[in-house]
Amino acid sequence: MNLPDLTPLGQCLGWRPALLWLQAMSDIIIALAYAAISAVLVIILLRRRDFIFRPVLALAAAFILTCGVTHLLSMLSIWMPIFWAEGMLKAVTAALAAMVALMLWPLLPHAMNSPSREQLRLLTAQLQAQAAEHDASTRHLNESKQRLRRLYARTPAALHATDRDGTLVAVSDRWLELFGYHRSDVLGRHIRDFYVPEQGALGDDHLSVLQAAGGIRSAERRIWRGDGEIRDVEATYELERDKFGRLERILVALNDITPRKRAESALRASEERLRQSQKMEAVGQLTGGIAHDFNNLLTTVMGSLEMLSRQSGLDARGQRLANNALAGAQRAARLTSQLLSFSRRQRLSPEPLAPADVVTGIRDLLLRTAGEQIRLDLPTPNPAQWHVMADRNQLEVALLNLVINARDAVQGARLGAGSIMLRCANYTFGQADIDALGQDQMRPGDYAGIAVIDSGQGMTPDVLSRAFEPFFTTKPVGAGTGLGLSQTYGFVTQSGGAIRIDSTPGLGTTVELLLPRAPALQPLRLPAPETPRTEGRGETVLLVEDDPLLRSTVAEGLRGRGYKVIEAPDGRTALAALNRGTSVDFLFTDVMMPGGLNGVAVARAARGLRADLKIMFATGYSDRQVLAEWPEQLDLVQKPYSLETLASRIATRLQQAATAS
Repeated sequence: MNLPDLTPLGQCLGWRPALLWLQAMSDIIIALAYAAISAVLVIILLRRRDFIFRPVLALAAAFILTCGVTHLLSMLSIWMPIFWAEGMLKAVTAALAAMVALMLWPLLPHAMNSPSREQLRLLTAQLQAQAAEHDASTRHLNESKQRLRRLYARTPAALHATDRDGTLVAVSDRWLELFGYHRSDVLGRHIRDFYVPEQGALGDDHLSVLQAAGGIRSAERRIWRGDGEIRDVEATYELERDKFGRLERILVALNDITPRKRAESALRASEERLRQSQKMEAVGQLTGGIAHDFNNLLTTVMGSLEMLSRQSGLDARGQRLANNALAGAQRAARLTSQLLSFSRRQRLSPEPLAPADVVTGIRDLLLRTAGEQIRLDLPTPNPAQWHVMADRNQLEVALLNLVINARDAVQGARLGAGSIMLRCANYTFGQADIDALGQDQMRPGDYAGIAVIDSGQGMTPDVLSRAFEPFFTTKPVGAGTGLGLSQTYGFVTQSGGAIRIDSTPGLGTTVELLLPRAPALQPLRLPAPETPRTEGRGETVLLVEDDPLLRSTVAEGLRGRGYKVIEAPDGRTALAALNRGTSVDFLFTDVMMPGGLNGVAVARAARGLRADLKIMFATGYSDRQVLAEWPEQLDLVQKPYSLETLASRIATRLQQAATAS
């Protein structure tokens, strides 16, 4: 059918302008609105590809658009008869409408179950709260991580963490303080760099054991500090693994046990010194006791031999034999003197001495002792060198013994022309220095040292540990008594000092005597009479001696030298004689006696009875505590003594008293 066969819609409307334009404008507005709605739906489809009703929305957009176009064709049909085109478009629109309707019905339950606006608001609020909570949790977690990192860094424990290869990834401030580094100096370095060399391999082996055993393990390690100091630590290891069980991180806590190790070492050294001291003390008591009893016997023997040699009827052979026996007894007396010196029971006469002057005084003797093959280097007097407080004779004997030992050590090393040096030095020791020296008998203060240094064969540790034992010697039989160092040890320790020995096999030995510094005092010396006499003039001597054999010998010897003698076996008998009014000019008493009264107690009681009584003591060793109770100047004769010496000293004392009166 051709278009001219159809009549436009306007003709049906009588071509009334108002009606036509009402129809036309309404269709245009509806078309534009439908187009706008379709555009919005298309934009939603393009931007929200996750929209769950996307297919329905697309068909709805197409349906609305075709509806708009239909209204445009309706407007055109007012003037043009395009009813076929309009009908076809309406058919398309109908199809789209049917499809949308068919798709909407299955979606109806979903639409009915969709949350309401209030529900959406509540859901949105919940989501926002959850989001805020998540943000707070994340922030708290980050803050906790920061706090943990700060806590790890600032913890008072020395902590470090390494990766599986041993590279440091974290250290605490205390760790840095212990090792003496800055954090930037250590992170990224291998932990092996901070162990002493032999500990690095141990660390690797220990890590293998840890991985095999699992769990927490501890081990002692030695570390290098940044300043080169070596410290002992106890390391506690813990292994961290990932979810697959693979080693991820090694956490280590270190405890500095250096003070404990040093204390344990000092304790072991102290225990060893105590054992050595107890051993030396026991040997000293034994030798002192033997020497004390032996001195009484020697005094008896020597006195008897002296009286025998004075007999006029003795022929030349008898005189020679008596002299030989007396010489042997005198050698035995020197031996007991050495034993008493070791046991620190020898009577000393300390005085201020310049060490270099003492050495100079025996220079010729030292040179002859060292021999021509050995170079002897002696110290020269030095005004800055402190004086020592010591017994001159004992110090000279000690130096001579040390030079003899040094000479034998040099000759034993077959060095030919070796050397011996004597050196003097000043020291001020605090308590820490004395503890380090291991000299418990010393007191903090000033000391002067006299060292004898040789280039000999040195001592092994075993020999060094027994160096001061009496009768111990490494010399051939007959070459030494083994009492030289023992005597020196006793003299120095009794003087308030100490001996230290530094010896290395093949490199020589240094033996240093440390003696207390002398105060600025001058020794008291009694003037001797111009013409001293040696025998008595009928004076009465009260002899107090508990040993009957010795008492009888001494009494006989004094009677033979012009004295009257009253014998007393103990203190009570002596005091009884004084109480009876017996005339006595001189009291000669042993110090240590049985019966409850020692020699000092007897002398004090006798002084109360006779104010002008002259008193002399005899002792086999230095009874320091007992003799300290005597308030006057001490007049003492050391056993064993000769009768001639005793008689001469009694005569001198009586003569001094007579001169003073």
